Amino acid sequence: MSALDAFLIILAVLALLGVIFEEVIHINKAKVTLFFGTMSWMLLFLFSDNAGETSAISDGLSESIAEIAGLWLFLVAAMTFVAYLNKKGMIENVIYLIMPKQVSERRLLFLTGL
Repeated sequence: MSALDAFLIILAVLALLGVIFEEVIHINKAKVTLFFGTMSWMLLFLFSDNAGETSAISDGLSESIAEIAGLWLFLVAAMTFVAYLNKKGMIENVIYLIMPKQVSERRLLFLTGL
């Protein structure tokens, strides 16, 4: 294992810790992951040995950006749809329709798990 590989693993662990301790460090998990992810890609580009390796890294980055963009688009569309339904009161109405007036915590956890 090269020093770069070890350093990239350390960056991944730091990113994971940043996500886990989001409430403690008061830094949004999206910012933490974007920072460490960008840092990792930059290090890969800077320390690539030859043109073939640089090309493979570039292809991997392009694929990752495409996947992230697709996921981001889906999440924004889903959040917009849920916000619209919530504003119209649809979500609250569906909850009151499906859920009985009084539900125990145990049953609520079971229903949520379904």
